[in-house]
Amino acid sequence: MRSKYVIALTAALGLFMAILDNTVVNVTLTPMAKALGATLSSIEWVVTGYFLAQAAVIPVAGYFSNRVGIKRLFIVCLTLFTLGSLLCGIATDERMLIGFRLLQGIGGGALFPLAQALAFGAFAPSERAVASAIVSIPVLLAPAFGPTIGGLINDNLGWQYIFFINVPVGILAVLLAWRVFPADKKPTLIAGARFDVVGLVLSIVGVVAIVYGFTLVSQAQPGSETALNPRGILNGWGYWPVWACIAFGAGVLAVFAFYELRVSRDPVLDLRLFRERTFAVGSGVIWVVSMMIFGSLILIPIFLEQVRNPPLSALDAGLALMPQGLAAAVAVALCGRFFDRVGVRTFVLLGGACLILSSWGISQLPSTADGAWFLPWLIIRGLGFGFTSTPVQTLAMQRIIGPALAKASSLFTVTRQIFSSIGVAVFTTVFVQQTTAHATALQAGLHVPPGIPPDPTNPAVQAARAQLTAQAGTAGMQDVFWIVTLGTCILIILAFLIPSRTAQAAARPAAGEAPRHLAVGAD
Repeated sequence: MRSKYVIALTAALGLFMAILDNTVVNVTLTPMAKALGATLSSIEWVVTGYFLAQAAVIPVAGYFSNRVGIKRLFIVCLTLFTLGSLLCGIATDERMLIGFRLLQGIGGGALFPLAQALAFGAFAPSERAVASAIVSIPVLLAPAFGPTIGGLINDNLGWQYIFFINVPVGILAVLLAWRVFPADKKPTLIAGARFDVVGLVLSIVGVVAIVYGFTLVSQAQPGSETALNPRGILNGWGYWPVWACIAFGAGVLAVFAFYELRVSRDPVLDLRLFRERTFAVGSGVIWVVSMMIFGSLILIPIFLEQVRNPPLSALDAGLALMPQGLAAAVAVALCGRFFDRVGVRTFVLLGGACLILSSWGISQLPSTADGAWFLPWLIIRGLGFGFTSTPVQTLAMQRIIGPALAKASSLFTVTRQIFSSIGVAVFTTVFVQQTTAHATALQAGLHVPPGIPPDPTNPAVQAARAQLTAQAGTAGMQDVFWIVTLGTCILIILAFLIPSRTAQAAARPAAGEAPRHLAVGAD
């Protein structure tokens, strides 16, 4: 008999690779651009294309897994990711690299919901806290270790090896998946249901349009980077394609929702899942965490590498983030061990308090803050990540079994990604706007003439500009994390909507049972 732990760990291995590639590439964009003769604005599509490809496949992965088999689809997508990694490493120009990253993103994006569904499916509903802990570790560790791993590989081997390293690991993961995953069962299809082509197209187009719209907000205009504004001039919320994409995507998703609820007998994304209180509340909590916490997480390495005076290297900035990932792993392990004794509500209250405290602490940062200064706040922040994300993921999935599980995983994952995109767009633009405002206010006091200094090579001018950048950027960071502190308080309110520990235990389905309204295609 296959071990449920081996199944979950094998699924987590594939998931770790896909998530790691979300962050490991970021620190190597500059050497990539130089090696391929590309501009930074164009090479950023290496990241953007990967992210959008993931957004396109996440909504439909669960639907396809019910049609072709979750084991078969997981292996196919993991193979695509591995092949895409190999092709990225041998790419000779930026167009080839971006194209192969799209292939890599298609394979990697599907692994998010599939790995979660495989892990949850291997455990009984009463044991899903352990499954959630196993698949949550990659989600929490990869962003913390990605910049460090990327910096080490780039400095010692070259940027190509951040892709080549995936090949042997991917081959190993494919072999393990083939060996340890249970054989796919014969698909259980709804009588009279046809392949939902309309829902498939609408979900992909709508999600990609919305995610791309929010991505455009925080992208810098080409050639707009300056010493006083190292992030460059962002497109911002006044950029008309932003609202065009968001409005178009929202309209498409509205049509999609109507079609799936009224017409389709076997929907791509089963929106009826939101009728289930535990799924709806769990999703709401993860939306707040994704928007407030993951949305602001990107600013810490920006501060360390571009704002701090003197700035840290990408490797040192990555090392500074590691304690957060390690603390999150500890919290995840504790959640898996004490889930039934403590309950989701208590964990979310504890995690919310940690996130609020850490956000307030970071809002007090000085312009010279280094890894040691961030250490206690990031440890608290990591504990907050683990105490909130893992239990609510378990809560959302605890009453869902059978074919509905893969669809629920896709729905949970894609909505989380949308809110992460919103958070990144909002907090990046707030940071840049506030930094610019503070820089304008500080210029007179520092005696730096407006505009470009006449002699940028003058050491006195350079020192004044570095001081101005550090002070303005630090003030901008403080403003952002004050907003995050207040926004994260919503978690405390949502925690009281979570059923009590006793009610959660009573709500778990018995083996082989599922509430009628959670069955795929049910009315």
